[in-house]
Amino acid sequence: LPIFMQQGQRLYADRCADCHGANGEGRAGAYPALAGNATVLQPTARNLVQVLRFGGFAPSTAAHPRPYGMPPQDLDDAQAAAVLSHVRQSWGNDAAAVTELDVLKLR
Repeated sequence: LPIFMQQGQRLYADRCADCHGANGEGRAGAYPALAGNATVLQPTARNLVQVLRFGGFAPSTAAHPRPYGMPPQDLDDAQAAAVLSHVRQSWGNDAAAVTELDVLKLR
């Protein structure tokens, strides 16, 4: 693997795998799978960049008054590009890599 992708793989293992799974499988009812995820596979990584920056939180309902959520991630543009490229190109996902410039333009 290129160094860029290795960095993304390490960041994913350190920051994402506990919830989204080592193989992007997620956890039913709690954390979405990233393998085959329609948002991950979109032509643009705009939504993914925003989720990294601001986190992602499901609405609170009577059945789930305190739903699981994802906190914002403190990553620089190069780190964000690396981890998003890893997610978009792993576990059978076939989406374009994300560059540092992409992250800068999409945030």
